[in-house]
Amino acid sequence: MKNKISGPVFSIITPFTKYQKIDYKSLFKYLDFYYHRGCRIFYLMAYNSRFNVLSQKEVENLNIRTVKYLKKNYKDIIFIGAEKVEGSTDQTIKMCKKLINNGVDIISIIFGEKFYYDNQVYSHFFKISKKIKSRLLLHLQPLTNGLSHSPPVLNYNLNLIKSISSLKSFVAVKEDVKEHNFTLKVLNKTKKNWTIIRSGGGMEGFYKYHKYGCHSWLVGIECIDPKIALDFHKALLSKNYNFCKLIFKNIERPFFKLVSKYGWHLTIKSCLSYSKLMSSDERLPMKKLPRNKEKVIFNFMKKARIYSLTKLKKDYFPKVK
Repeated sequence: MKNKISGPVFSIITPFTKYQKIDYKSLFKYLDFYYHRGCRIFYLMAYNSRFNVLSQKEVENLNIRTVKYLKKNYKDIIFIGAEKVEGSTDQTIKMCKKLINNGVDIISIIFGEKFYYDNQVYSHFFKISKKIKSRLLLHLQPLTNGLSHSPPVLNYNLNLIKSISSLKSFVAVKEDVKEHNFTLKVLNKTKKNWTIIRSGGGMEGFYKYHKYGCHSWLVGIECIDPKIALDFHKALLSKNYNFCKLIFKNIERPFFKLVSKYGWHLTIKSCLSYSKLMSSDERLPMKKLPRNKEKVIFNFMKKARIYSLTKLKKDYFPKVK
């Protein structure tokens, strides 16, 4: 399985109705669009998929309904499910077993407890790996410091990461620390053991880390249209660097400027709303952007589409009927 994870990995954005319920009708439309635009690796991820505002039951149902829909309609996909951030080791094991029984290919595991010492973290993952024979993905993010508020968070010890990567069930890591030197060290320690999915920086980030042996990346603007990620990856592998740089300069960097101004979740939801894939409605305490700010994002989407059609000769960011 780890050899099948290469190139772009697409996180699933959870849509809500104006009544703050999960909008499964829009979700399934969105999944169909993803598939038909080339997506084959779907990742229901704790943060992008908004698990922090969902109950445990909702998280389980979202995992199960998503994988069942995808597996019923498409035979050549990989589905990465996920748990909530908080919970005991035994709760994680129980959740994993339920997801495995419903067809999830890989389960994203995250350490949500405060950190005190390395063996505490390793024991958590060791027990899960021993009890769960399915494939697991380590969601590697900074650990909350349980010993002091200075610093408030700590990075994983590299030898601890190496030990976790040696556990049988773990096939991949989502490297979510977003620090250049740390990413390079993780690549050096573990790229032979598992697939590394770099999070942060989008296509330009992957362009930088690919030469160091990074296998994959978690998409950014490509959440709006998977086709741009696939074309970029093809261009990168064929050394068409000019095409890659045109995307960075004229599409991806302007998108990330909006993200720095309005935030990732609200920007991507507004972009998906413009494309008619889902409403930009959210669940409190998150609120969608005011109309005047959404207009700024809509204007970016219009320009990005025009640039794609006229300069790149590519049909990116179509509105979906």
